[in-house]
Amino acid sequence: MNYFNFLVLWALALMLSSSSLLAREEVRLWSYYEFPPFVISTAEEVGLSYDFVEMMNLFEDNDHYEFVLEILPRKRLNAYLAKGKKGAVLWVNPMFFNDMEKKKYHWTKRLLEDEQSFVSRAKDPFIFEGPKSLIKPDFILGGMRGHIYGGIQEEIDKGLIIRTDVDKEKQNIGMLLKKRVNVFLIPYTAMKYYEKKMNLYGKIFYSPKPLNTYSRSILVRHDQAVYDFLSKVVDESMKDEYWKALLDQYNLKLPTGKKMDF
Repeated sequence: MNYFNFLVLWALALMLSSSSLLAREEVRLWSYYEFPPFVISTAEEVGLSYDFVEMMNLFEDNDHYEFVLEILPRKRLNAYLAKGKKGAVLWVNPMFFNDMEKKKYHWTKRLLEDEQSFVSRAKDPFIFEGPKSLIKPDFILGGMRGHIYGGIQEEIDKGLIIRTDVDKEKQNIGMLLKKRVNVFLIPYTAMKYYEKKMNLYGKIFYSPKPLNTYSRSILVRHDQAVYDFLSKVVDESMKDEYWKALLDQYNLKLPTGKKMDF
């Protein structure tokens, strides 16, 4: 083969490769979680959400889709869904979208297991035994501003449980270590990231009983083919060593299949 023919074949191969990439259908993946482990830096695109989307784009059987992550407020996401916009929502539960019977949207199997954890100081451990265990003189619960905590909200609203709020989850860790709150509520997935990042081993205590437990899946509002592909990715991720390594990076584990509240 002479040099000219080689160049022609190389150019054709490049064009075919480019055409294949251009032919991929763009699928929007939405998430309204702008906190660790899901998002650590939007500017540098660091966090579990970014890693997961990259993993899907590199999935060996993915010849059809280019997944694009969009971090957005929940209010805008609700508007997208109300308008019937095509896409999928990462890390959510049917409970969050009033779809417990899974009739409004398609849902993949669980990707993660989570809970609303009660975190206290290891030297002064708190064990949750229902709302009454939080009703004590000078006892302060740390929470997130605007968040409703089902199961204890009635006692909070009545002033029986004293609660102080912050804007970001990490702030409650400081409040706890400075002894300004006795215990605080935080998603387990977020706290496990901070536990590793801030070297909190031996300094904090998780109540054996959380406020509630729930799974995190992918809500899909798209055509059947996209749903089938996303379901396949989730199913195969359970035995994917790369996914296990990514979870370990954020101090997380694969779902165990245990029964959840939601």
